[in-house]
Amino acid sequence: MPVTSVGATGGPDWLAERLFDKRIVSLTGRLDADAVNRAAASLALLDASGDDEVQLWLHGVDADVDAAATLLDTLDLMGVELHVHCRGDVRGMAIALLAPANRRTAAAHTTFHLREPQTTSCTGPASDVAIAAQQHEQQLRRLQQRIADSCRRSVDTVIADMRDHRILTADEARDYGLIDTITGARSVDGE
Repeated sequence: MPVTSVGATGGPDWLAERLFDKRIVSLTGRLDADAVNRAAASLALLDASGDDEVQLWLHGVDADVDAAATLLDTLDLMGVELHVHCRGDVRGMAIALLAPANRRTAAAHTTFHLREPQTTSCTGPASDVAIAAQQHEQQLRRLQQRIADSCRRSVDTVIADMRDHRILTADEARDYGLIDTITGARSVDGE
């Protein structure tokens, strides 16, 4: 899956430049280290360059524990208002990116996949693998706690829902507390 971090892509991308000028960072696909670094740099630059709201758009995003933790740390340091808007589907630990937002919205057909991230890989002596596994588990629990706090749910509920691979519609995500508002929803009657 392609990943776009608006504003730090390096090449002449007129759409990325236009979105960045509007103080929007858009992320798509599986977030690898490169995408996380570009996104963090873009968000920090927007934060430092003005007092207006920054928007983070999540479109079909998935993140492992390390990627989500890095971006969450960046979002926590922002001094401006943050609006996170979701479209498509948001999976795994990318859901934690909603936690620090002042405003959390989603399109009507967005789905949220509450699931624990795929296992991480580590090589080396057994003691190194054991330490890495323990650190991974601790970081996962911190992110799950962050999701629980932002949704006003117990961490045990969030952990159970992630283990059960619960999938939420936009309406269910609003009721769960992941988002505040559904945007662009229209009734069948066209109202």
